[in-house]
Amino acid sequence: MLRFVRAAAFAFAFAVAVLTLTVSAQEKKEEKKGEVLKTIIDASHEFDKDKKKLTVNVIGQVPTGGWSGAKLTPRATKESPKDGIYEYDLTAVRPSGIVTQVISKVKASHTWENPPADIKGVKVYGAGAGAKTIKFDK
Repeated sequence: MLRFVRAAAFAFAFAVAVLTLTVSAQEKKEEKKGEVLKTIIDASHEFDKDKKKLTVNVIGQVPTGGWSGAKLTPRATKESPKDGIYEYDLTAVRPSGIVTQVISKVKASHTWENPPADIKGVKVYGAGAGAKTIKFDK
């Protein structure tokens, strides 16, 4: 009888583990893509002391609570911009379900190792006209 109980417990534990791994794999596949935020509240930058690392910090506004996964992503370009202003998009994942109806803020940053020598600033885009430009003092 004890062997039967152990075997049943082992089979149950194995089934739970397989189910957990399956659900986890599905969640990774269904990872939600972020949306470009409409409003950029603030943007700032910081170089390290050797000017070999640039960190861009951004605060964006979202219409409700519960937004997650805020990312600051450089826009892909084929060649460097003529004006030296490199572009970023601020995105976040919209919440699902019931959330607080309060305008909230999200923060994101991006660190750029060895930024190009011709960089004069960055522009962070929101949807529509919501953008902030930072020009660097050199």
